[in-house]
Amino acid sequence: MKKLIIAAATCAVLSSTAYAVDDKTRDAIQALKFTKANAYAKAIDLYCFADHPFASQPLADAASQEAEFRKEIDQNEKATDIIADANRSAAEHLKVDQSACAPAASYVDGVVATIEDAKQHMAAIKQTLSDAKAAEERAAQAEKRSATCHELQSRADAADLDGLVSYRVPLLDCADVLGVDNIAKVDARIEKLRADQKSADDAKQKEATDAKAAGAGADAKRAAEVAANMAKPAPKPAAKPAAELAFIGKWDQIDGSCRGRLWDLNTRTYDGTPINNVERNGNDYRVELSDGYAFVLQNVTKRTLTWYSPESGDSFRLKRCK
Repeated sequence: MKKLIIAAATCAVLSSTAYAVDDKTRDAIQALKFTKANAYAKAIDLYCFADHPFASQPLADAASQEAEFRKEIDQNEKATDIIADANRSAAEHLKVDQSACAPAASYVDGVVATIEDAKQHMAAIKQTLSDAKAAEERAAQAEKRSATCHELQSRADAADLDGLVSYRVPLLDCADVLGVDNIAKVDARIEKLRADQKSADDAKQKEATDAKAAGAGADAKRAAEVAANMAKPAPKPAAKPAAELAFIGKWDQIDGSCRGRLWDLNTRTYDGTPINNVERNGNDYRVELSDGYAFVLQNVTKRTLTWYSPESGDSFRLKRCK
């Protein structure tokens, strides 16, 4: 049973590689006798002591052509192996059974007599096999082309606008596989992607324009504020002499040892900019500079104060240098 299953499986695999030849042609090839006759002709010459040679070149040529036909319809063996198997079988037969020599000779003579008449029949078989082979190759090419076109379509479906545009011409060439209306769908998708891209570009452009306009407005407002501050009348003198203002001195942000950034607070300049006015409110001092910028010194004591900018919201805790 196991041998039968293996044989059946082998036959299925081999038949899948043979050409799709019609049953009539297959039967015609199976009916040919030249390979067998050629094998017996050689065996007769070796074992039957015939009065003339039975093997001949025309018979050998016909046998070779038949073996090629058999290989084409069933690719289990090479043509040379088919001939070798026939030769071995005929030799083993006549070597042990001399009584079979006469029937074998009669068989060979009968087959040789048909060689000339069989040439046209053999040519027709050869043409049929050639046509079947060509048809199979065309089918394989068509299948390969179909797979290529469908793979191309899959890539196009996943592509962005630039990728889809690059796939358009190859997809047009695949119209016979994907359908004549497929390129219209591709063109429609290209137009949609272009419209989407234009909308996105327009939105970005508007956003950039709005940001630029907002920046220009902020700059104009700042310039107007600076101009207004510069147009103010000369500041009033400080309410008290500088010596009486509690914030005058050097300060730092660490521990008062003046090892970090120094803050030199006085009534003349701040960070190189002249001071226009100092207004006191309890322990707080508002310091206004000549460029219109102002800051506040809050909770000023002998040792600590808080520097605060109303404009930026920044604040720093300072300690007087020891």
